[in-house]
Amino acid sequence: MTMSERAEQFNEESLWFGASGRSLFGRLTTPVGQTSLGGVLLSPPIGRESRQARRALRGLAILLAIDGYVSLRYDHFATGDSSGSMDDNEFDRAWVEGVEQGTELLRSLGSSPISAVGMRMGATIVGTAASEYELGLSSFVMWDPCESGHTYLRELSALGALRRDVITSELGAPTKMLEYALSDEAASRMNQFSLNEPTTRPLAHRVLVVVRDDRATSKKFRSRWDAPHVDWTTTSEQGSMLETLLPSTVQPTSTIAQIRAWLTAPAPLPASFSNPRRSRDAVVMKGPNTFAVRESVVELGPRRMFGIVSEPVGDAEGPLIVMVNGVNEDHVGPARLWVELSRRWASLGLRCVRFDLSDLGESPWLPSQPDRPVFDKTRLQDIVDAVRTLVPGSPENSVLIGYCNGAQLALEVALELKTRGVCAMNPQIGTGVFLNVDRLEDSERDSIQSLAQRGDNLLKRHRRVNQAIRRISHSVLSSDTGGKLVTGALKLSSVCPPKVRAALAKNHTEILLLLSPEDLSPLRKIPVLGSVLRRRLASSEHFHVEIVAGLDHAFLSTIGRDRAVALLDRHVVETLTGVAPQ
Repeated sequence: MTMSERAEQFNEESLWFGASGRSLFGRLTTPVGQTSLGGVLLSPPIGRESRQARRALRGLAILLAIDGYVSLRYDHFATGDSSGSMDDNEFDRAWVEGVEQGTELLRSLGSSPISAVGMRMGATIVGTAASEYELGLSSFVMWDPCESGHTYLRELSALGALRRDVITSELGAPTKMLEYALSDEAASRMNQFSLNEPTTRPLAHRVLVVVRDDRATSKKFRSRWDAPHVDWTTTSEQGSMLETLLPSTVQPTSTIAQIRAWLTAPAPLPASFSNPRRSRDAVVMKGPNTFAVRESVVELGPRRMFGIVSEPVGDAEGPLIVMVNGVNEDHVGPARLWVELSRRWASLGLRCVRFDLSDLGESPWLPSQPDRPVFDKTRLQDIVDAVRTLVPGSPENSVLIGYCNGAQLALEVALELKTRGVCAMNPQIGTGVFLNVDRLEDSERDSIQSLAQRGDNLLKRHRRVNQAIRRISHSVLSSDTGGKLVTGALKLSSVCPPKVRAALAKNHTEILLLLSPEDLSPLRKIPVLGSVLRRRLASSEHFHVEIVAGLDHAFLSTIGRDRAVALLDRHVVETLTGVAPQ
C-alpha cells in the first residue's frame, strides 16, 4: 500500500471540548466511512514527555482508524493547547473531569465500546478518573504508567538535580530545573493521583499493563494489578522514545503493534457513527482589563502545516507574531512557552501564530513515511509560507520569535521578508553551520558549488550517513571540555554573522538575541576568543543582546526562564508593537 493510499483511509480533525472556561484541545482520528468498531481515548503524558510521545500516540491513532476505530487524543487541562495553567487551583479536578468528558464525546458520536490508552501520567490520570466516574471502559492500556503523582514528581526532581550545578555556579543560589514551576500546593494536588490504591469497582473489563524491561516495578503496584482480567507485557522501547532529543527519538513500533493487536481482538461488530461539523475555534482565556483570547486552528501553506492563531476577541493591532520552533520542539514550545506568550500577547491586542513545520508535530504525516532530514533547507520555506498565508499582502509586518535552531531559521527568514523584528533565543549551532552551505552553493566558483552540492546530496540520499554524522557530532559535543570549545567556536561562526546582522539593520529589523551563559562558556575566559565574542555580541541601534543569568539552553531553569521571558515580553510589547504592557 502506498502512502497516498494509506492517507485516504483515515481523517484527522481538531476540536475543542469540555466545560466552559476549561476548554480542552483534542485531535479526532476517524475511519473513512460511516461505521466504526469502537472509540479509543488516548491520554498523553504531561510536560516534555508529551512532546516525545506525540508521534507514537498519533501513529497509534492512525493505525486504529485504519482498523475501524475512532480515537480522541487530547491535551490535559493546563498542558499543551488546552486552556488553563498549572497555577489554577483545581487543575487536578479538571484532569479527572477531562477523561470523563472525552469518553462522553466519543459516545456522543455513536462509538461503542469505549477503551482508553494512557501513557505515563496519562495512565495515572485515566486510572484515577475511572475510580471516580463510571466510565464504562471496555479495555484500558496502561503504557509505562507512573504508579502515582508522587513517583512522577520524584523522577522530575532527580532529573533536575543532574543539571542544577550548572545553574547554581552562575547565580550562587539553587534553582529548580523543571519544565513547570510547581508550587507546593500544585505538587500536593498531583500527589493525590495513584494507581496503587484499591477501587470499589474494576476500572475496565480488561486491562493491559505495559512496563519497561529496564526498570523495576514496585511490589505494591504488581500486587494491585495481579488479577485474572489484567494482562502484563514489557517494552524495551521507552528509553529511546522519551529520553533523547526529539529528532533522535525512535518510535516504539513493536509496542504500538502489541497494543494495537490487544485492543482490536476480539473485534466487535461495526456500528454507525456520526461526526457533526464543529467550530475550529474557542475562547481560551478571559481576564480583567484585557481582551478575551480566541484561538483558531489553521492550515498554512501548500503543505497544509498545522497552526493555531491566538487573537483578541475584536480587532487585533500591531504586527503578526510568529513562533518558530526548532526541530527539538513542536508548536507548544519549550516549557509551553509559545502557548503562554501567544495568549498573553493576544490578550493585549496582538495576533500570534504557533505552528508545526511540515512533517512534524500535528502537520500532515504518516507512520510509514521516512523522517525529514534535521537540517533540511526547505524548513525556511515552511516559515515563509506560514507568514505569507496569514499576512499575504504585507509579510514584512511580522515579528519572528525563534528558539534553538529555530532562532537561526528565524534570522534567515527575517532577512528574506524584511520583517519588523526577530527575537532569537539560544540559537543552535547546527543550523547556522548547515545554512552556510546555501551560501557555498551560491559561490561564483564552480568547484565550491560542486563540493557543497555533493555534500548536501550525500546527506539527503544516505540516511545512515546522516544519522552517523549526528551521532558522532553528539559524542564530540557532549564531552566536557572539547564539546564546550567546539560548541562555542561553532556558535561564534553561526550566531547572526556580521553580514546578516548588517543586512537586517539596513532593513530596520529590530533584533533581540537572548543567550544562556552555558552556551557561551568557556569562550569568555579565553583571551582571543573572548575578545572576538565581546565584539560580536556588542549591542547597537537595531541589535540588542542579553546574556541571561541563570538561563540554561533547554529553558528548564525556572529562574532563568522567568528572566528571559520578561526581557522578551518587554521587547515585543514595548519596542516592536507600542502596545502598553499590563
